[in-house]
Amino acid sequence: MPSPVLPVHDAVRDAVHDIQRWLTALPSPGEAVVRQAIVLRLLQAAGFDIWNPAEVVPEETNATGNRADFLIRVGAGKFALEVKGMGVTLAASHFQQAATYAVNEGTRWAVVTNGRVWLVIDEHLPGKWEERVALRTELAQEGDTFAADLATLLDAETWRADAFAGAVEAVRQRQRRRRDEARIQREKRPIVEAIQAKYRIPTFELAAENAVEAGKITEAERDVLLGKSRKKPSGSDLPPLPPSSEVLFTYRIREAEARALYRPGDGTWTVLAGSTALVDVKAYAQDIAQRRAALVQSGKLAQQDEHLLVYLSDTVYSSPSTAAGDVSGGSKNGWLCWKDAEGRPAQHHRPPAQPG
Repeated sequence: MPSPVLPVHDAVRDAVHDIQRWLTALPSPGEAVVRQAIVLRLLQAAGFDIWNPAEVVPEETNATGNRADFLIRVGAGKFALEVKGMGVTLAASHFQQAATYAVNEGTRWAVVTNGRVWLVIDEHLPGKWEERVALRTELAQEGDTFAADLATLLDAETWRADAFAGAVEAVRQRQRRRRDEARIQREKRPIVEAIQAKYRIPTFELAAENAVEAGKITEAERDVLLGKSRKKPSGSDLPPLPPSSEVLFTYRIREAEARALYRPGDGTWTVLAGSTALVDVKAYAQDIAQRRAALVQSGKLAQQDEHLLVYLSDTVYSSPSTAAGDVSGGSKNGWLCWKDAEGRPAQHHRPPAQPG
């Protein structure tokens, strides 16, 4: 009697669990093992016919001389898939190899993996090759989140309908919600615990209700802290959180490159540690010079070389223009300077009647 066909999410989850089990004995497999025991296993679980060379095409050199490990084509969708050993750190050269092959095959999408890390490359994104990484998901993620992400991305029916762009956005939203939940746990749990200790409240749940009544946390934050925000049956989706979801933006000017997280809920812009800013400050921009001096004094900003400053820790700004000004050394309209992963200006995400 044939085995029942599992839904894609369940099949991918089971495959991931099996892979994680044998990885404890073979923690850093080479490319051949990653290809056979991880990549092909997951493609099959996601609904691809790995035995059909017209659907999962191995090492085909195209007319331009480019080659990827696999070209996956089903229905209206196709993508190039580049495979490396688990000990390989994925880099721009790998992205370029896969993306160049994908473009020559008439698709914007490529996937690069070492079995542990899976990166989606979108040729439509601007900038350097490493800036065209549209999405990243990793085997070591908590719980079944990796299986959920990968099942969404690799689902053969999604590719058959040429609906991958929507799948990428769905996973992005899911990852943002997870980050929001982690932030709420990090920032709001101590508030509730302090209230519980101060007033000797017997349970954390009662303390959380007290915190809501006192205006210390929102009801949505309370639900996250009490574990009520997750859908228990599949774990593949997370419900909407309050409007604090973060949007990642990038701003590049000459040698400088900065990344910032925008939180529409409170209007803050957090320039992330590792971002760089131009050393030079325009003569008219004394406010920027003073603000930078304060950041240097506080240890948040330091000189990296003769051209660049570097942010040593995450730095919160009240507006995108202030953040862009500190990065560029001159007045900027931040709603136009900062770009999201699709290359759209921050204006695209600007709430109505938001002050500049």
